[in-house]
Amino acid sequence: MNDTQSAAPLVRFGTFEVNLHSRELRKHGMRIRLEEKPFQILELLLERAGHVVTRRALREKLWPDTVVSYEHGLNTAVNKLRDLLGDSSRSPRFVETLPRLGYRFIAPVVQPGNTWAAAKRMLLVLPFENLCGDCEQEYFVEGLTEEMISQLGQLDPKRLGVIARTSAVQYKATKKSIGEIAAELHVDCVLEGSVRCDGGRVRITGQLIEARDQTHLWSATYDRDFRDVLDVQTEVARQIGKALAPELLPD
Repeated sequence: MNDTQSAAPLVRFGTFEVNLHSRELRKHGMRIRLEEKPFQILELLLERAGHVVTRRALREKLWPDTVVSYEHGLNTAVNKLRDLLGDSSRSPRFVETLPRLGYRFIAPVVQPGNTWAAAKRMLLVLPFENLCGDCEQEYFVEGLTEEMISQLGQLDPKRLGVIARTSAVQYKATKKSIGEIAAELHVDCVLEGSVRCDGGRVRITGQLIEARDQTHLWSATYDRDFRDVLDVQTEVARQIGKALAPELLPD
């Protein structure tokens, strides 16, 4: 018996509930018919939620004696799973594709009776807005956002999940509200910010927003000399991570 099954037969994510013992998938309590291969893929993804499940691992587990039709079978099974979950490969809420590598389950997973899983919070770092008026600074802003995701993702992965960059980038320059974005990605908090430039100076502003009522939990501004780009990105991301830790992980 695998770790997920031994820990809790019920696993919940979004509006879905999976019973790993009876092998049933339900949405709002209503049972959804799911074929064996898509269910096995979902089971493996849930066991490794937040981590990559490689295509090779899926082949060895689900198609050990098949070589020729394996690729088609896997793609078909994943598409069927996404259809039933109402998911999309371009803007994933549940199953993220890592091209040529595999898949990752990115939604928060709750196992009743597992205290840390039930308390796990989800954070989205929106792409920071470039207010420098210079397209050449776009690489700095994108790098800052990526560094922010990396730093926050290291705080406490068991208690705080950070949405992957490939999912967050879909909301760059979006007109959607924080509430709409949070509902789509099932996150508790959203970090947004902007970058402004003035000669050799850069001002970075960040704001942490509670998704439930869209109120500000924290905000700060960082002024730096625009010299070593990598040093500025790393230093500011670390300081923001340190400042947000008490808000995101109060215990």
